[in-house]
Amino acid sequence: MTLENNHAGDLMLRRHRAGELPSQEAAAIEAHATGCPTCRGRLREVDDEQRRFEQEISFDRFAAGVERAARGASPRGRSRLSRLWVAAPLFAVAAAVALAVTWRPVETGTRIKGGGGMVVRVAGTGGQRTARAVGTEPLAAGERLRIGYNPGGHAYFLSLSIDDQGQVTPLYPERGASLSVPDGAPGATRYLPDSLELTGAGLERIVVVLSDRPIDVDSARRAARASFDRAGGDLARLPTLGLGGEEFSRIFAKP
Repeated sequence: MTLENNHAGDLMLRRHRAGELPSQEAAAIEAHATGCPTCRGRLREVDDEQRRFEQEISFDRFAAGVERAARGASPRGRSRLSRLWVAAPLFAVAAAVALAVTWRPVETGTRIKGGGGMVVRVAGTGGQRTARAVGTEPLAAGERLRIGYNPGGHAYFLSLSIDDQGQVTPLYPERGASLSVPDGAPGATRYLPDSLELTGAGLERIVVVLSDRPIDVDSARRAARASFDRAGGDLARLPTLGLGGEEFSRIFAKP
C-alpha cells in the first residue's frame, strides 16, 4: 500500500489506532504521517477523541457498582443479565472512539449500506479495555459491558444476547421493534446508556443488528434461537440471523 500521493481515509486511520491493520499497512501509514502534516494532525484528532471519551464516560461512572455487583453475583447455575444505568441520556455519547472502535464484523448478514460496526468496552476493578473482535473475551467476576455501535448509514439498531444453553435475551430494545438511530455523523460511535453484567457461567454471544427497516424483537429472538439450533449449540459457529442489514457480534466467557 502506497500513501505518498494520497492521504489515509478516516476509517483506515481509526483501524490503525485500534491496531487492526496488517503490520505492512500500519507501517505505511506511520511513514506517510511522518512527512504529512495533514495526516499527523488527523491522527492527533483521533487520539483527542479517545481522551474525550475517557472524560465523558469515565471509569468511575462506567464501572460504578462493579465491586458491588461482584459481591452480589448471581449463582453460577443460572444465566441472566443485569443492567446498571449510567448517568447519560439515551444513545448519548456520539464520540468516534479511536482505540475502542472495531470496524471489522465477526458475522455479516446481507449488506444494505455497509460501513457499520460494533465495539464493546469492558470495565472491572482492574480498569477498562475493549473486547476482542475475534475469539472469546474472558470476563472476571463483576465485570460490566458497555455496547457501542457505528451505524454506517443504517437507520435502525437492535441488540440481543444468546448463551450456550440457547437462552436468548433481547438487550436494546427489550420489546417492540428496533430503535431508531439518532441523528449524527454515520461514522460516529454511539454508546448505549447502561452497562450490562453477564451473569452465570459459560459462554454468551452479544449480537448487534443494523438495518434500514425496523425489526420486530420477537422475530429477532426466534431467529437467534433458530440460528443457535442450526449451529448445534456452538456459539462460535452461529450463522447470521438472516434479519437483513449488517450483523456484528462478540463472544464472552463468563467466570
